[in-house]
Amino acid sequence: MGLRKLSPYIYCRSVATSLILGLSFMVAGQNYPKWDFHFPLTIETTVSGSFGEMRSNHFHSGIDFTTRQITGFPIYSIDEGYVSRIAVSPGGFGKAVYIDHPNGYTSVYAHCEWFSEEIDKLITELQYKNKSFAIDQSFQAGTIPVKRGELIAYSGNSGSSGGPHLHFEIRETKGQRPINPHFFDLPIRDEVAPVIEGIRVYPLDDNSTINGKNEPLYIPAVYYGGRYHLEGKPEISAGGIIGVGVQVIDYSSESWRRCGIYSIQLMVDNKMWFRSQMDGFFFHDTRYINSHIDYAFKQQTKKTVQKSFIDINNKLQLYTSTPERGQITMLPQHKHSLEYEIADAAGNISKLSFSIRGQERQSKPAVSAAPQVLKIDPASPYFVSMDNFKVRFPENAFYSEVAAMFELLPNEGLGIGSYFKVLNEDVPVHHFFDVTIPIPLEAIGMKGLTAAKVSKGKLSYAGGVVSNGNMQIRSRETGTFCLTSDTIPPSLRLLNIPPGRNYSDRDRITIEIKDDFSGIDEYYCTINGQWMLFEHDPKNNALIGYLKNLRIERGKKHLLELKVSDKLGNKASLSTEFVY
Repeated sequence: MGLRKLSPYIYCRSVATSLILGLSFMVAGQNYPKWDFHFPLTIETTVSGSFGEMRSNHFHSGIDFTTRQITGFPIYSIDEGYVSRIAVSPGGFGKAVYIDHPNGYTSVYAHCEWFSEEIDKLITELQYKNKSFAIDQSFQAGTIPVKRGELIAYSGNSGSSGGPHLHFEIRETKGQRPINPHFFDLPIRDEVAPVIEGIRVYPLDDNSTINGKNEPLYIPAVYYGGRYHLEGKPEISAGGIIGVGVQVIDYSSESWRRCGIYSIQLMVDNKMWFRSQMDGFFFHDTRYINSHIDYAFKQQTKKTVQKSFIDINNKLQLYTSTPERGQITMLPQHKHSLEYEIADAAGNISKLSFSIRGQERQSKPAVSAAPQVLKIDPASPYFVSMDNFKVRFPENAFYSEVAAMFELLPNEGLGIGSYFKVLNEDVPVHHFFDVTIPIPLEAIGMKGLTAAKVSKGKLSYAGGVVSNGNMQIRSRETGTFCLTSDTIPPSLRLLNIPPGRNYSDRDRITIEIKDDFSGIDEYYCTINGQWMLFEHDPKNNALIGYLKNLRIERGKKHLLELKVSDKLGNKASLSTEFVY
């Protein structure tokens, strides 16, 4: 079954779009072929998540296709090849299939509900062999060959999915680098241009100003006359070294779900000054999204502004810029004309023009009664010790200079002992760093002792290991840390119990499995003393035993026993008899 049998809902393309795709999708000298593959679904579908879309701490590595808010639709291999990997996880991609193709690409199908009968049988055997629901297995060529259009799985909502859909990727097999699926002329109708919501202008050192102040300025955008304009036509003046960023989203023709864009180009005085282009990225670089966006502004306002200047420690390979790395030097009485050109993957373009007038640069920072705060060099390691509260950052932990804001604070009624403020919560950190909190005498040997983050009057689990009278924590999130204890075991409850606990006409056994703080660490489920396959669905606090996968005899009484522990070793158990 090929593309011609798909609904025109997704098959329609304009001539202009195809021409743009043909011209723009040649990256780093490589001309990606127009791959006439079999579409992975045969239902009407729309795009609910685009390639490179901004997600928490990462770029979206594929395209999400809607499945009518239900599960169970057949998923087909887009081309011939072989199954190279099957991964099953409670989080992340959930149940995912990876297929290597002869042309050097790998296709990925994630959040599946079930695999095909052949694959499901093979994976179930491995799960029973390893006594584990979670599994990540690679296969050699020839083990599971597949044909173009062959059924490989069924759409679902497994893993960290926010609703039923198919997450689809195309990767370069060598290096497993996700690339933009639109390179292959993906048949998706999209005639909606990106929406420019606003810009932000930044002073990039202590002596630079925007409209007389050493602080960023956000200005919303409005649309009229066929293009975007800054709301109220404001006058912008700046002195010193500045940068700009843009807040932009996109939609597809058949959906109002917010998606990401393909490229951002900034022209300064008709010269190409900066360009970011979402062709592909390596997973080990994806956390640099926190440098690509204005991370602090997003934490404070929920607005996602993509910066058009490159931080000194931003290693993403998405950019083309002048030697200034997108920075603009504003000289007195000199006016710069700026224009944004924003494109989505279908070639739809939106533009926004504005100007910035130069003013005198401050000769020195404004006088302030507040003490001057030291700055952390982003390339160098950094260590702080305050009354045996310590924090150690490795080199290249930050993307740019960071104010060294560390403080011991009195306990505010939550947790144990003093609070240790490690920078502000809106400071992004690229690498793990180590925090040491001394354990007070009264807490030494306390059961369930652990570390927590304090935020907005609540504690959240931060982990940690007790060593030599200290709590040692590894974190990637800044904020305020303290000690706490958790001795409450997970809660377990059998759900939807049939009369007489007779499951003969049911397809599953469902157990609610929750922990109020550290989270579920391990579970072990047996029936009649033998390990049985139960699937963990953390987002729904559920443990599900699909009866087709339980290796028990029908027409008999069985004993189900479940043992669960949280990440602090608190244990809970459940035992019940049932009939099947």
